[in-house]
Order: sequence, then structure tokens, then C-alpha cells
Amino acid sequence: MFDAIVVGSGAAGTFAARGMRGKNVLVLDVGFQETGRSLPAGHLYDLRKQNLDLFGDLIGEEFESLNNLHASYLSPKLKSPRMRFVVESPSSASSFTSSNFMPVTSHARGGLTNAWGAGCLRFNQADLRGFPFQLGDIEPYYDELTSHIGINGQSDDLSDYFGSLRDLLPPLRLSSFADEFVRKYHRHKDRFQRGSLRLGRTRAAILTKDLGGRKKYEYSGQEFFQPNLSCIYHTGYTLADLVSQGEITYLPGYEVLRFQELSDRVVIAAKNLKTGLVERFEARQLLLAAGVLNTSKIVLLSCNDTQTRLPILDNPVSFVPFISPGRIGSPLDVHSFSGGELILLYEGDLYPSAVQASFYGLVAPLRSDLIMHFPLSISGNLAATKYLIPALGMLQIFYPDEPEETNFLKLNETGGISLSYVPKALGVLEGHILRVLRSIGYFGFKRQCQYPSAGSSIHYAGTLPMRGKPECAYQTDASGLLFGSQRVTIADASTFPRLPAKNLTFTIMANAMRVAKEVLKKLP
Repeated sequence: MFDAIVVGSGAAGTFAARGMRGKNVLVLDVGFQETGRSLPAGHLYDLRKQNLDLFGDLIGEEFESLNNLHASYLSPKLKSPRMRFVVESPSSASSFTSSNFMPVTSHARGGLTNAWGAGCLRFNQADLRGFPFQLGDIEPYYDELTSHIGINGQSDDLSDYFGSLRDLLPPLRLSSFADEFVRKYHRHKDRFQRGSLRLGRTRAAILTKDLGGRKKYEYSGQEFFQPNLSCIYHTGYTLADLVSQGEITYLPGYEVLRFQELSDRVVIAAKNLKTGLVERFEARQLLLAAGVLNTSKIVLLSCNDTQTRLPILDNPVSFVPFISPGRIGSPLDVHSFSGGELILLYEGDLYPSAVQASFYGLVAPLRSDLIMHFPLSISGNLAATKYLIPALGMLQIFYPDEPEETNFLKLNETGGISLSYVPKALGVLEGHILRVLRSIGYFGFKRQCQYPSAGSSIHYAGTLPMRGKPECAYQTDASGLLFGSQRVTIADASTFPRLPAKNLTFTIMANAMRVAKEVLKKLP
């Protein structure tokens, strides 16, 4: 019998396991991995100039990268051929269905950190409103993680929002568009302040110096198409270290179905994906960290409950495109980071709490991602993008979320999960930001803003919310312990009682370590 079993190897599972070091710990995981060849070394644009056949790498033999032309929206980082393993599901997995929520789950080794934006932003005390613990309780784990995974950043107008500067690596080099945006911000800061807006550099788990055998980022432009770039952290690196040092046992190829709590142990039923047989594992403590949707399904299946509606939180998202006229026809700045480089923060009367927007240039995505949004013919749009891409910017806005009775998930009779989420009315803040941008020379139109379906943020939380004093089933206490249980702890974002408008993966990691330390206290 194990001291503890951890389910999942993503942001929560890996760091729950790391927090349990020193005990006999088993990590059960489906654990899909990318098995194809890697892209050749070098910058993506340089490789294209060499006339290499990269069709299978960039587009895919089944045209995977063109998904958004004919199917429901999928994040550009998840649709390329070599990234599809991140959202692959076992053939036996029960389904997630909804008419108004687009669920995304991962069964990959390392979970969604294989394809995340790498943003690592600490929650501040305002973000933790409603959480049954204080910033000081989680701050030491933020510090430990910063040193462990390597996070870049700097002091700027958002330092109070981002938290401590301790142990940060130097920031990434800005693209010419982002650099222009920063210079205009400082030149016209009074206009931004009147609009309740502040700008800062994002903090990201991307190495600007070599660290622990991982090489620094070389601005290759491959991050939308190639997994396992060691310069961009994902939890598989920490998992591999834990295994190689003999600190945990990792068992991939298992889909956890349910658990049963006994007086002195927890019995876990997991399907062996090779044999199809259901096997039994036992531990003194169970830490569920399979991601919000999968964790919730396991809990409901274990309770044989098809009646209860669990609340679901999701950061609503909008996309705000704009153009810098002076950059039309300028050379592409390809030697820069292709993800979010800056963060624009709104704190004002138009929304009850802070709203965060990430700034992106549009050099890295395929042109097919853009051509349907221009008003010309297909051939005309293709020709136009050559000149417009260097001048196009995008703000991805994340809104906070609070529990609503209309937003829930439940177990259906077939063992699948049904989800419902009533979209929020957005658009006011988008118009306000565009007016501020127009005053400094950028142009965009509200009617061109995009509002993806609920669930597209892939920021889920709140199904098993933390309470200072849990009062009913499916609530958890401050240490993640499930109500009515002595041996089942929820270690992922299922316990977050609200969602601020802030990247949450860093806090998932830190909180998983925090709750793991509480579980340790219960073991001999």
C-alpha cells in the first residue's frame, strides 16, 4: 500500500507529488506523449527558406492546423499536428457534452503545460478574496517555484499586481511592435491612466539564461508547432526529475475511474489502457489532480451521483484586433517571442474587478488563421496579409468569474459529463480600450472583436470550492480535503472558489504544493 496516490501529472499533479517527497508516492496517469520527430533546429522562417518539406509539421497530413477554418475553435497552440497529443483522449473515456460550453481536457504527461502560454503571475490578496487562506500561506511556494522552473520578468507599472521580483530572470527581448507599444504607453501614460489602464511586461516560465540542463530561449518561432522545447517549462521536466531520483513511482497508461474510501485506506479503480482491465490500487491518502473536469467526473462517479449540479467557473475571453498604420508593409520581425509579451490591466468603473489583457503580435500563427477575418476574397486576403501582418496586434482579454446558478456540470446516466454555461454580455470594455488605443495612433473596430464560446479560455475552476468551514458535500476545506472525507484531497483548481482575471497555472502549482504539505502531516 502506498502512502499517497496522486492522480494526474499536470500543473497540480506534478507539484502535489513534489510536495509529497519523502513518502511512498504513486502517480497514476494516462500520460500520452508526442512521439514524432522534432522539427529541425533553427528559426522557422529560415527553415522555410531552405525549401524543406515542413507540410506535415506545420499543416499536418490530415490538415490539422486548418481546424479553425471548418470546425469549432481550437487554440492555435493546440491545433498544430505535433501538439494534438495534448488534447488526445483514451478511446474509452466518457464524453463531455454541452451546447454552450466548449470543454478542453488533457490526458498528456505534463497536461496542458505542454502547450500553455507559460504566463506565471502570482495571485495577490485581492485575487484571493473568498479563498480560506491568506497570501502569506502560499507565498513561500511561489518563491520556491520561481527558482525551480525559471521565470523571467522585471519591475514596471504592474509590479504590485504581479507580486515579488525575487529570483526573476531577465525579461525576454520585445518584438519591434511590442517595443513600439511600450514606448507609446510611456509617452501617453496620462491617457492610459485616465482610462484606468496600466501596462507591464508579462512574467513567463521561459528561460533567458540556461538553467539546470535546460537551454535558454533562442527565438526560434517554433513554439506554436513543436512541443518539448526545453527553454519553455512544462511539468514533464519536474516529473522526470522526481522519477529519476527515485522520489516517486510514475505509472502511465492508467485512466482512473473512481475511488472508495475505507476506514484506513482509499481504494482506487483504474483502467489499464493496454489490457482494458480495471485494476485496484490502495493508499493511505488520495490527491486528485486530474484537471477540473476530470477530477469532478471522478468524484461524481465515486459517489454514483447523477443529480447534483456542481458549479463551474471559466474566464470569459474576447479578442480585440488593432492595427498600427505606420507598420503596414514593414519587414516581419520574426526573431521575437510569439506568445503574449505584455499585459494591459484595467481597474475602473466599467467592471467590478480587475480585467487583464495580453498583447500578442500576429507573426507566428498561420495566415490561414487570419484570412477569413478580412473583407476581401480569399486570394485578396492572402495577398493583403503579407503587408498587414507586421502591423497587426491582438489583445486577448480575460474576465474574472464568480459562481452562478446557471453555470454547472453534472454526471449523466451514461457516465459522461454535461456542462452548461450562460455567456456573459461583453463589449463595453473592448470599446473603451479601442478608444484609448485610437488616441495614440492604433485603429480597431468593435465589430471585429471576437467572443469565443465559454470554455475556450481553458481556465476552469470552482466545482469543489474551498470554504473556511465546509457545510455540505462537494465542498472542500482550506487544505483541499473533501467534505465528509479523511483521506481524499483535491489538489487542482476545482477548489478555487472564484477566478480572478489572471493566468492561474502558477497558482495551481503553488496551491498543490501547499495542500500536499497538509497531507504530509496526516501520514506517519
